[in-house]
Amino acid sequence: MDASREEAEVTRQPKEADEVTQPPEGPAAGPAPEPGSPAWWQARYAERDRRRPRAGGLTLARITAGALELADRDGLDALTMRSLGEHLQVRHTSLYRHVASREELLIETVDHMLGEIRLPSLTAGWQAGLEEGAREFRRVLGAHPALVPALTGGQLLGPHALRAREHALGQLLDQGWAPRTAVHVYLTVTHFVIGSAVLDSGGAARTGPQRAAMTELFAHLSPVTHPVVRRHADLLNAPDGVDEFTFGLRVLIAGLGRLHTEETEA
Repeated sequence: MDASREEAEVTRQPKEADEVTQPPEGPAAGPAPEPGSPAWWQARYAERDRRRPRAGGLTLARITAGALELADRDGLDALTMRSLGEHLQVRHTSLYRHVASREELLIETVDHMLGEIRLPSLTAGWQAGLEEGAREFRRVLGAHPALVPALTGGQLLGPHALRAREHALGQLLDQGWAPRTAVHVYLTVTHFVIGSAVLDSGGAARTGPQRAAMTELFAHLSPVTHPVVRRHADLLNAPDGVDEFTFGLRVLIAGLGRLHTEETEA
């Protein structure tokens, strides 16, 4: 079924009694904002404020929970509006009243996934709190590797993402960080965790056959042009994603500790 026929089908289907949406107020809307952009999220929040969900009806939370289950089980490519409808045992056309496209579905599902993060306390010290938070974030991403590539589909500005942002920044400020630096610290650690997860999900994680192939490659390098790589081939081929994440996080927090000392003593 092509897009125009599917759109027509959505129009013809009788509306389910899942919720009533009040018509938007104000002037006619302009071009739709890019999904995942700040303007898109602002419109989503306004739309949620207008909705009146009915008990037992199809909800966005049910949709995104089902999407996460489906991606975990069958992979991201298998997650379509039609397959999700089958998974939830509803008409796939009913999903379009909550998300306008698969792209929007993925963005909302990513935020649903972020709701699994257990927010740490920094009362024992900001270093321990940051490390715990980073490891917890990485744990959640590791539990849903199929969805990790979708992290780059838009800015993390959904309700669960903002909950984590509010918590982390508030904790850093309470621990004496200056506001501007606290923002940089939060973003730096967040992007480090995401980068680590994206690399692993994209094939950077080394399997046994990949390690064997890398050993073979290093062994055939010229000792004239690559003497250092040949000499330390075993070490270069040894770390896995967990080792690299642990080392990188330790170095990152140690560097932030020196920065914090410099700022507080200035």
